[in-house]
Amino acid sequence: MVKLKLKKTVTFSLISVMMMSAVACTAPGTTGKEDNKTGESSKPAAPVTVRILIDKTTNFPEDNTVVQEIRKRTGVNVQFLTVDAPDLETKLNTMIASSDMPDAFLNPNKAKIKDLVSNQVIIPMDDLLKSNGKNILDNKGSILKGASQVDGKVYAIPRGWGFGNVLTIRKDWLDKLKLPVPKTIDEYYKVLQAFANQDPDGNGQKDTIGVGAYFAGGKESDVYSTFSHIFAAYGVPVGRGKLIDGKVIPWVLQPGFMDGIKFLNKLYKEGLMDPEFATISNLKEFEKLWNGKMGTFEFTPNGITQNWLTRYVENPKPQFEFTVIKGPNNQGGTQRLYLEDSGPWMHISKASKHPAEVMKVLDFLISDEGDKLTWAGIEGKHYKMENGKFEWIKPYDDAASLRNEGGFAYNGVMNRINGFSVQLLNDQTKAGLKLSSDNAIEDAYLYDIPEIERNTGKVLQDITKEGFSSLILSKGDLDKEYESFKKKYLDAGGQKWIEQATEIYKKEHPEKK
Repeated sequence: MVKLKLKKTVTFSLISVMMMSAVACTAPGTTGKEDNKTGESSKPAAPVTVRILIDKTTNFPEDNTVVQEIRKRTGVNVQFLTVDAPDLETKLNTMIASSDMPDAFLNPNKAKIKDLVSNQVIIPMDDLLKSNGKNILDNKGSILKGASQVDGKVYAIPRGWGFGNVLTIRKDWLDKLKLPVPKTIDEYYKVLQAFANQDPDGNGQKDTIGVGAYFAGGKESDVYSTFSHIFAAYGVPVGRGKLIDGKVIPWVLQPGFMDGIKFLNKLYKEGLMDPEFATISNLKEFEKLWNGKMGTFEFTPNGITQNWLTRYVENPKPQFEFTVIKGPNNQGGTQRLYLEDSGPWMHISKASKHPAEVMKVLDFLISDEGDKLTWAGIEGKHYKMENGKFEWIKPYDDAASLRNEGGFAYNGVMNRINGFSVQLLNDQTKAGLKLSSDNAIEDAYLYDIPEIERNTGKVLQDITKEGFSSLILSKGDLDKEYESFKKKYLDAGGQKWIEQATEIYKKEHPEKK
């Protein structure tokens, strides 16, 4: 018995020593099984791969310096699937139909969000935002509402890109003609007369335009944007409803709409506005400003006094002033920005096997570090900062060269609000944006879409476009033509739109009941 007991004790001791030796030879964090089999150290796991469908407005190499840097800094093998912006929704629909879903994707259609939720294509992001989305919450937490939420949960992150528009005017032309910066609709009319008829460019020809405007081309939301300062002077928020006597009334039926139309009709008849407004594209209209043929134009200051500085052909360069025009009842101003409703919207697919890694990438892109990288490239290689002043490093002062490196390419995927590019705006541009922000007029903005609008598509939009242009161009009885337009609009679903829009607005704004 004693021998047997001793034998067992020795055996146990030997096993213990062997186990301790094995543990001692095992690298921290490993089991040691791999080493015993191969004699090699275990290798780190390969980075997780995630695919993100995004839009693009210009071409750039798929494999580039910036995307490589994104992978390096996030530790995620992110693959951006790029498609031209107009084709984004078509590509998304194709991927859904073929069950080839990316891990995350941009969706340009607000009306589609609820369908994506009900069909279980996307997942709520609340928990992921709390665990891996600190930068997103810090930068966009206040705009994760409206269309971003369904049943109280966040399913979408809006791009939130946009800048207010404001009326700009050729200050050098005003000075030459000894005219003050207009502040009222009557003063504005006199300036437009002078700009069109008194040869402000001094070339001896009658070839200048009072106010530039375009109606064709551009996004749906931009169709009427160059006219909004005129309608605002009569209390009408272009393209948006307004709460009147407890009902949300569309802009074309609001008091003041016909005052704006009659003013524009007068400008058109007298040759004070661009005669091509109904057919010209936005780009062609921009060119008239760049070429020194336009006296006033409503647009974002980012274009007028920042991005377009190298496009102006005149020497010396034109000088601009931003202004707000008030109407007869001291109304007037700008369109309010709703960044929470500025798409496209980023979603995380239910098909994703790595949602935490997806959120990690999205959070990096919106961070201060990611924003600088995706807009300007790598500091020290593509740009440098000296005494707080930004400077491109040649040859990346050329936009095409920077795009080839991936610069600008991914900045809009998440878009940091008031990010690096905004911080670099010049003082006049910043002042113009502040003027726009400080003078927004009242509206009854809807985040949700009335059912009649979902079901009938663009019927009301098309009726509005047709009526808008024909009224401005009309040589007949405007009041009579407007009554005909109004009946057509209401019969096509306009009355139903008012009822449904009012219900939505009161639900979204219970304090207005």
